Amino acid sequence: MEVHEQKIKVACFGLQGFGNDLLSALNKYSHIEIVGLHTRESLFPFKYYSCSLIESLAEKMSVPVFYIPEKGEWECVSADLAIISSFHRIFRKQHLLSYQFAINIHTALLPSYKGATPTNWMIKNGEKIVGLSAHLMNEEIDSGSIIFQHKILNPYLCDDQLRQVLSFLSRDIVNEIINSYPRYKAIPVNDANIHENYFPARSEASSLIKVEDLKNIEELIFHIKAFTNYPMPKISIGNRVFVIDYRQPTENVEIEVDNQRFRIMGYWLT
Repeated sequence: MEVHEQKIKVACFGLQGFGNDLLSALNKYSHIEIVGLHTRESLFPFKYYSCSLIESLAEKMSVPVFYIPEKGEWECVSADLAIISSFHRIFRKQHLLSYQFAINIHTALLPSYKGATPTNWMIKNGEKIVGLSAHLMNEEIDSGSIIFQHKILNPYLCDDQLRQVLSFLSRDIVNEIINSYPRYKAIPVNDANIHENYFPARSEASSLIKVEDLKNIEELIFHIKAFTNYPMPKISIGNRVFVIDYRQPTENVEIEVDNQRFRIMGYWLT
């Protein structure tokens, strides 16, 4: 009698960008069944880099799409395994109980840089070695045993570039998650000189810096890279705000930082 191996039921949680690479990585496996993609309605064009609609990819793969609201209660589809690769809601106990394993792919080398937009703050802090972590989820944000971790060199990329690179790299971790199921083991991590504090999500307010507060040119460079191309780096000069945009500038302005005078490219906001 022929024996049919039961497929692993996988629930996906992802937004446009990282979610696309999550689905693409899973698409090659015949022994899994993707029971649903939990996401929010995608923006087009994607604000970080060139990327197709995640709904279009899900449709091609015949994956049901479940839109999760920005606020209020939300529900998820039960499965053997949940893989989260960028999401906009916090998991509670009732969500985690829907899975044998719930694994989050975080865009930083945990336990450093916990929070919603770690790429932004790693760039702003001038981190040269960055990467991804996959951890078993619990009710604490970006906590739980780390089971996979990959480090890469950051050659001073802008935020949109680093996000795209890490999104592509996330396919390797997805492969490890599937190939290791269900035997996951915690790995040791180097906790020396870590940024353990929780970083808030990037915002319009955090994208603005005052010219008189700049200590050196490197601080300005990292600020520009951290907020390019969303929501765009801004600098307050007197009573006006200048958006720093080297890709599509319409004006330039001269400033002085650390006793050096130079021009920056962009346009006046106010």
